[in-house]
Amino acid sequence: MNKIFFFILSLTLLSCMQPLEKTSSTQNYVVRGTINGEFKDYINIKYKNQLDSAQVTNNAFLFEGAVTSPTAFQFQFDSINSSEAFYLENDTLIFDIIVDDLKLGDEVIKDFEVNQLSGGETIELKAYLAEFLKSTSKSKRNRDLILDEMDSLIKAHPNHDYLGKTLSKMSMNQTLLYNDVKSLVSKLDVDNLNPQDVDILEKYQHKRRKYQIGSKIPSFDLISITSETVDLKSYFSKYNLIQFWNSWCKECEERQEQLLNVYQKHKFKGFEIIGVSLDTNRGDWVNSVSEQSIPWKSLRVKNGFTGKLPTELGITDLPQYYLVDKSGRIIEINLSIDELDIILSALLN
Repeated sequence: MNKIFFFILSLTLLSCMQPLEKTSSTQNYVVRGTINGEFKDYINIKYKNQLDSAQVTNNAFLFEGAVTSPTAFQFQFDSINSSEAFYLENDTLIFDIIVDDLKLGDEVIKDFEVNQLSGGETIELKAYLAEFLKSTSKSKRNRDLILDEMDSLIKAHPNHDYLGKTLSKMSMNQTLLYNDVKSLVSKLDVDNLNPQDVDILEKYQHKRRKYQIGSKIPSFDLISITSETVDLKSYFSKYNLIQFWNSWCKECEERQEQLLNVYQKHKFKGFEIIGVSLDTNRGDWVNSVSEQSIPWKSLRVKNGFTGKLPTELGITDLPQYYLVDKSGRIIEINLSIDELDIILSALLN
């Protein structure tokens, strides 16, 4: 979708949404629902470090309580099964839970499907932001759009667990850069957020700080197609795109044709692509390189996502792109393919 059009559309949608008022200091919640299926036990909700229980009577349950801010919680049915995250807030939340027997070999286990029917503003917030991010892919030009959207939402909801969780994911997958995330974190009421999300933010912001635009990527030993140990920088040309990918990344495969066009256009002018596979299985990697007829340098990290290079850079999401010069200095991160072409045209012509 044309980004200018979508920006105007998103502003229109936001104006049509009912205003999401700032949360009060106390959120008095009611969580009620029904269970369809055989379940004669207590049901639990877990949030932060607390666990509350309610007895299921006539296939119905009820929780009541208060939290200081909209707070993520999960249903826990037994020692094994839990639900996705929902949010305790100043409203009555109504759920429908379906319980089925699921046969795995000779063993029969319980399967739980949780549906939130109504209640709370977070449903609307999640749906809006999910659609916005789906239509606003990672790129240089979209960073400001995403930054402005998150800034607006955080100003309205500085203590909302969901926005803290969303921002921690943005830090992990590098949708936004270090300074962008740092700016947004300063506007969050971190004392009221999920401690795990705050820890993730702190952990990945530490990694981002070391590898911002302008920083240098040091030498790393990787594995070549011929199973030799090689230095990543030994393949560097004047300008280089480090492409993090693996054989089961569909988005990586979908971008290959566009990336190939850019490569063929600029490869004789001092541009190189180094594909860094995070496959743990060598056969999967080699077969994928062969099947896709990848013409550029292809290397592999020995232990996949847990290897030294992706761990050091905090790579948790694929694909990731780092445009660097011959010394390893980072010029840009996660450009779109069109943006890469434009920048290379300016640098190499």
